[in-house]
Amino acid sequence: MNTAVIRLVIVLLITAVLAACGFRLAGTASLPQELSSITLLTVGFDKQQQDSLRLQLTRAGAELKNPDDPGAVKLTVSLKALPDRRVVSSARDGKTVVRLSRSLDFSVRAADGEMLVPARTLVQQNDIVLDDDNLLASSKEKASVLEDLQQDLFEQLIRQLKRI
Repeated sequence: MNTAVIRLVIVLLITAVLAACGFRLAGTASLPQELSSITLLTVGFDKQQQDSLRLQLTRAGAELKNPDDPGAVKLTVSLKALPDRRVVSSARDGKTVVRLSRSLDFSVRAADGEMLVPARTLVQQNDIVLDDDNLLASSKEKASVLEDLQQDLFEQLIRQLKRI
């Protein structure tokens, strides 16, 4: 047998073994059946944030419906910026450690109005070092960290919804 055939047989054998044991790539689990059709109601979101959350929900297997669709589950999500907290400040080198925090409140109601998930709050925070002598770099760093916090909250929301 030639080498290419042997490699193909080995790959097929490994694939069959992994499939038989129930292996799935991380992040491929889908939302429960009752959340397959969702109306997303957002509070405190800008357009980019709405689009990002919609994309994550769609990737998780949700079909997003219009708010007036009577058969869809209603997912209400509120995103809040918590006050930034100065953790450490150094007058000597002009650097400050700031704790950035964001919270996401959510609840889920069935199409008939029954509460599937009562209001829950998710919180993410991160400490960053800001340089008072380089404000442009500090503002870019802060924007990047805030984007990461937001994405982490959205991923955490999807994980919570998968447990329903």
